[in-house]
Amino acid sequence: MKHPFTIWLILILLTLTMFMLGEVQPSSEVIMLVLMISAIKGLLIVAGFMELAGVKHLIQRGLMLYSPVLVLLIALLLL
Repeated sequence: MKHPFTIWLILILLTLTMFMLGEVQPSSEVIMLVLMISAIKGLLIVAGFMELAGVKHLIQRGLMLYSPVLVLLIALLLL
């Protein structure tokens, strides 16, 4: 974990951004933006806090792909 405070601060800011977007009139653009922020938050958590340095590359890649793929599936279901 290189900069946990910075990652934590970014996660808090992204969470507040998602909250403010949730208060706006819902539209497909807002929903997609919230989903994209969710994927970014997932990647930050996996890369910053899960300590995957000594783990096999296949597991690392699987965890790094989990959030974006899940968000993509949700977005496809909403369209």
